[in-house]
Amino acid sequence: MNRLRKYVEWMSRGRRTDRIAYVMKEWDLPQPLPGAEWQPDAKFSPADELLTNPNLKAVFKEALEKGWALYSAPGSDDERR
Repeated sequence: MNRLRKYVEWMSRGRRTDRIAYVMKEWDLPQPLPGAEWQPDAKFSPADELLTNPNLKAVFKEALEKGWALYSAPGSDDERR
């Protein structure tokens, strides 16, 4: 089943970068920053995210068209991620 997935980029020691990847397939993930890795967000719900941040509509559209899209979230300490 193809569906939009969210991955959050993490550095060592549990620190997050501000990068979030929305992908249709895991192998479409972009390369992480040096020393970082992508972790899936198991609680991701596209509908819920659009309700809290309507600006993501364009990001989701790009991910659906290209297979992936990167989003730099302001404030990497945001608990929603």
